[in-house]
Amino acid sequence: MKQFSLLVAACAATLSISAAANAQDVTLKMGHVLAPTHQFHKGMELASEKLAESTDGRIKLEVFPSSQLGTERDMHVSVRTGGVDMLLASPGGASVHLPELAVLDAPYLFENDDHWQAVVYGDVGKEWEKGVAENSGVHIMGWFPRGTRHVITKGIPLNSIGDIENVKIRVADIPPYPQVFQAFGATPTPVAFSEMYSALQAGVVDGADVPLDTILAQKLFEVSDHVNLIAWSFAAPGPILMSDSAYNKLSEEDRQKLREALREGTQYIANAFTENEASVQDELEAKGMTFVTPGDIDAWRAAAAEGIPGLAELWGGDAELYTRIRDTEH
Repeated sequence: MKQFSLLVAACAATLSISAAANAQDVTLKMGHVLAPTHQFHKGMELASEKLAESTDGRIKLEVFPSSQLGTERDMHVSVRTGGVDMLLASPGGASVHLPELAVLDAPYLFENDDHWQAVVYGDVGKEWEKGVAENSGVHIMGWFPRGTRHVITKGIPLNSIGDIENVKIRVADIPPYPQVFQAFGATPTPVAFSEMYSALQAGVVDGADVPLDTILAQKLFEVSDHVNLIAWSFAAPGPILMSDSAYNKLSEEDRQKLREALREGTQYIANAFTENEASVQDELEAKGMTFVTPGDIDAWRAAAAEGIPGLAELWGGDAELYTRIRDTEH
C-alpha cells in the first residue's frame, strides 16, 4: 500500500511538472522589414495585445520592425535554425521552404479579400502548411495581405506599357519580382528594401515596385514623383512563419490562441488597406506625387499572362496551380 501511495505521489509530481512546463512564460520575437508606422507593424502589435489577453500574459509577442532582426532573406535562414522565432514573409521569400508559395506573387491573381482568404484558409492553404512543415520544419501560423502593388517612378510617367521599357525598377531580390517586371519590359534591379530610398535618391534606379502605404511609410515621395496605378498584384498574401523550436515551446491550446490573435491582427491589416487607400492617395498628392492610370491595362495583363508559363518554373512548373487559385470560388 505504501509503495502504491509513493507511485501515485510520483505520478502527481510528474503531471504537475508537465503542466507547469506547458504553462511556462514564453516570449516570441517576430521580425519584419517595414517601418513601425506601417499597418503590418500595427496589426502585429494588436495581435500581441490579443495574445497577451488570451494567455493571461504568459505568451508575449515582441514585434521588431525595419529589418532589426535582419533582411527577409536573413530571417528565412534564421527561422529554420531557431535564431528568429517568427517573421512576416513574402511569398517569394517563403518559397525557399516550399516553391509553390511563389505563385501568390504571380501577377493579376486575386480579385478581392474574400478571394485570397478562400485560398489560404482553404484546402490549398492546408496543403501548403503541411508541405512547409515537412520540407523545412517551419510552421505557417497565419497569413497577411500585402496591399495592392503599383510602380513609382522619378520623372517617368507610365502612360502605357511601352513607357516602362528598359526603365530600371527596384524589385525585391526574390522571385518572382524580377521575372514579372522583365515580362513588362522593364529592367528589374534588385535592391534591398532598406536601401530602396537611397537607390532612388542616387538614381541607381528610376522607380520601384511598391504598395501605396509603403510610399508614405518609407517617405518615398521625397525621392519619386509619379505613382503609376498598374495594380499588378492585389493582396499577394504572405505567410506568418514560426520556427520549430518556438512552435514546440507552446501547447496546442496556446498555438491556437496564437493563430486566433494573428488572425485578428491580419484582419486589421486588411481593413487598413481598404479604408486607408483613398486617404493615402490624398496625402501623397498633397506631398507632390502625380497619379497616372495607364490607358492600356489590358496590355499589362496580357504581358503578364504571356509570362505565366515561365513564371510557373518558380513554383515547380505547375502553370495549372495559377489557374486553380485564380478560379477559386469566393
